[in-house]
Amino acid sequence: MGIISALGEASGEGGYATLSFSELQEATGIEDNGHFNYHLKKLVEEFVEDREDGYALTLAGIRAYQAIVAQQQLPSTEVAPFDLHSADECHCGGVIEAWYENGRFHAECNECDESIQYYPVSPRSFDVADPDTLVTAAARRITRDESSMVRGVCPYCTGNVTWSFEMPEGYWAENGMQQEDIVSHVACDDCAWFMYGTIGGKARFNTIISSFLATRGHDPWREPPWGEPFEYTERVLSDDPWRLELTYELEGDELTVTVDGSLNVIDHELTEGAVDRED
Repeated sequence: MGIISALGEASGEGGYATLSFSELQEATGIEDNGHFNYHLKKLVEEFVEDREDGYALTLAGIRAYQAIVAQQQLPSTEVAPFDLHSADECHCGGVIEAWYENGRFHAECNECDESIQYYPVSPRSFDVADPDTLVTAAARRITRDESSMVRGVCPYCTGNVTWSFEMPEGYWAENGMQQEDIVSHVACDDCAWFMYGTIGGKARFNTIISSFLATRGHDPWREPPWGEPFEYTERVLSDDPWRLELTYELEGDELTVTVDGSLNVIDHELTEGAVDRED
């Protein structure tokens, strides 16, 4: 870790640094040549590249350094519970509270303890003294990851992902999450990173659906996933193969789409003025 960190910390805006053997050893603070050389050889090829003019991080080494930087503040960073004003009140009438603990953003009802969000957020992306910045950082992180997963790419290792619409027995109860009859679950085939949630919420990043919502004023990068202004319903047409019908309502218009087991839209119909709008 020390060697990777030293190479990363020596880098600047112009690119990642290349350090000679002696420069790198001095940067790590390891005085014993044999001890230092032993650990350096363990990293060469996979994490460190041995060049004519010294040593530099490989792409895997850069990713490892980024992970080290992202985790440096985790043990001490906490934000006490506060009211999450951008979320609707819970079905029980309780208030949704948010906080930050153990590297994760939490949002939970203060009455029934039902959880609506639980997701890792880097402490570097918000100001601990300003809870609103935590809310913004969490919303952006979740939105970024969801949009990438819907497009079939893991946001962390760029591997392919696999979707399913079934969850393990008792999963929601064990995790204090709201029970849904049909939920989406997507996992990376390589690093196993996963996300879950409502089908309609995840599918909104499909181009046809996102275009419908965008032309009616919805911007997922400005509005948090727990405060969506649109309504939607879902209906299972088939489970072998999976076919689901999703209907989105916004600004008096309806978009009905049929999606497959990977949330690809295979049919859609737009009905303008389908819903009476209240004055």
